[in-house]
Amino acid sequence: MKPVENAFYMLLTITAIQVGTMMPAYADESLLASLDDDMDGYISLKEAVADTRLLRIFSRIDKNGDGMLSAEELEKSDYSEIITMNQ
Repeated sequence: MKPVENAFYMLLTITAIQVGTMMPAYADESLLASLDDDMDGYISLKEAVADTRLLRIFSRIDKNGDGMLSAEELEKSDYSEIITMNQ
């Protein structure tokens, strides 16, 4: 193989690995399961205290302002890099 082809395949592999580590749908379920202490299907502000990264952006994710993060709000939010750091 030519050096240019090797470099291309290496970059392609690195990109695939990075994309694979940022799977928000699975991360949403994992985060919800790990922080939802009362098992009501939501992360309350009190429960979010256990994760400082999530706590910092809680109000931005809580679109309806009810003080609870639903699975839907987590899915629609743009926080995949935070979730990835938590795992």
